[in-house]
Amino acid sequence: MTEKLPTRPPLDAFPYQRHANSRPFATDMGPGVYIYVQDENGIVHVLAETEGHLHPKVLGGGTPAAAAGGMKLEAGGVIVELDNYSGTFQFGPEILPQVREALERQGGKVAPAAERPFDH
Repeated sequence: MTEKLPTRPPLDAFPYQRHANSRPFATDMGPGVYIYVQDENGIVHVLAETEGHLHPKVLGGGTPAAAAGGMKLEAGGVIVELDNYSGTFQFGPEILPQVREALERQGGKVAPAAERPFDH
């Protein structure tokens, strides 16, 4: 992708450090629940969902994002749930198609009924 995606800054602009376990989505990740943030280049970065305020730590440094939300991953990189729920970035459901496309470019398989739109 050569064209940059439009972004918005986090509502919590504190310059958190990037979490040590944050990484680009890949099919070798284990099954589980993850949060994601898509950067301006279209890459979806993920972090296992744990307790805490995590979305601003996926990219860190108060970095703007093109999309953010959560996903549930099954074995083999199959995404069975994909949402746009993030209190830090608060994107609408219109970002879900671009995230789906990016995850597929990164090797994931998004189940047909995976999208769970959330209105902030």
